[in-house]
Amino acid sequence: MSIKKYVKALVKTTTKEHLEVIYKAVEPIVSIAKNRKYRLIILSPNISKEEKVKFIAELLNLEDEKVLNLLKTLAEKGRLTELPNFVKLLKDVIADLTGDYVGYVYSKESLSEVKLAEIEAKLSERFSKNIKLKQRHFEKNGIQVYVDSLNVEVAVYENDIKAKLIKDIIRAI
Repeated sequence: MSIKKYVKALVKTTTKEHLEVIYKAVEPIVSIAKNRKYRLIILSPNISKEEKVKFIAELLNLEDEKVLNLLKTLAEKGRLTELPNFVKLLKDVIADLTGDYVGYVYSKESLSEVKLAEIEAKLSERFSKNIKLKQRHFEKNGIQVYVDSLNVEVAVYENDIKAKLIKDIIRAI
């Protein structure tokens, strides 16, 4: 069974605004779940399901009854390891409900606010969605635009352009 069914159940039982509150509360689990000690606790057969739920709830300062019930259900079904996937799916559902999508621009140099706004406008127009982009730094010479919720990735790298130019020159000769 898929973790999607838990997201669907949550969507059916709450409002869009409450989904956003829930997402903000559980979103940190994505980075926390990469921690070795966290994984040892969640995977340990010596720790009860109730203790695991209590551990996660305290870790994230969760008090929302819907989230606590969700954690209990996931623990009962042995699905606590899938919390990061749950968070990603919840993010996508919220984006679909609100029409607001977040993407990233990866580049070596920072783009100006004007250039970033221009890329946002073009993407928003192309996909008929409201897309907001955040800048991230990476070491490759080029630029990559990535909107995960829409499965959009556009990348142009300096080495690719050079290789294509050389190929075109050789073909022209």
